Amino acid sequence: MVDTHLSKNRSISDQRMETCRSEFEPLLFELIRNGEKRGWKAAEIAMALADAADDVILQLARETKSKH
Repeated sequence: MVDTHLSKNRSISDQRMETCRSEFEPLLFELIRNGEKRGWKAAEIAMALADAADDVILQLARETKSKH
């Protein structure tokens, strides 16, 4: 049996993620373009940003865990 409440929450969460990405992805490409103007390769910039994002995710997870 499918839990429709859980399915609905996932749908809302998926929609929020899609909306968030569509809002911030252009800014990501702007960062990459600006970095390329400074001599960095797009792949280097993307990896640096992904690494930084990973650090933020880990920090948020630690903060969330410490609140419980």
